[in-house]
Amino acid sequence: MKQLVIDILMKMAKIEVDAKELTAQVEAQSLLVAALLLTAGKGDGASTISDNIQNAIVAATTSGESFLQSDIDLLLTHINRLLAVTRYVDEKAEAQ
Repeated sequence: MKQLVIDILMKMAKIEVDAKELTAQVEAQSLLVAALLLTAGKGDGASTISDNIQNAIVAATTSGESFLQSDIDLLLTHINRLLAVTRYVDEKAEAQ
């Protein structure tokens, strides 16, 4: 019976971690799209997009106390991964 409870708790913890991971991915994509929309009208480069994203994260984390550092780190990881993909695609397009 103890093992059953332990197994259930472990499965629930994994589901919670997976849900947090998915939420971070969605939030990262939302921030990236918002930064793209803000930057598109200005005609600036990718550095401004990155700056807008960083500013948005700083503003969001300072506006409330409910943010955990691990959540912020997870969000930044996904944002940096998305930006790395766009840089990679851009470099490949320039090489061709």
